[in-house]
Amino acid sequence: LIGVGVIGSLSYSFISAAPDLKKSEYHEATAPAEKCIQCHVKATDNVPIMPHRPMGSCTFCHTPTDKPF
Repeated sequence: LIGVGVIGSLSYSFISAAPDLKKSEYHEATAPAEKCIQCHVKATDNVPIMPHRPMGSCTFCHTPTDKPF
């Protein structure tokens, strides 16, 4: 029972650590994962590299917000 609690809390911590997707003129938080990958897999100015393998949906972990960058 303790192991299940530890695994559950680690899983929750991992998913909640993802940064929010903020809106800007060039960043659409609702874009399909393929469009996100186009920018986040190569080193370009002001675009952070994706530190994990591509997932099916970016918004599973990253929460879209209306706050600008």
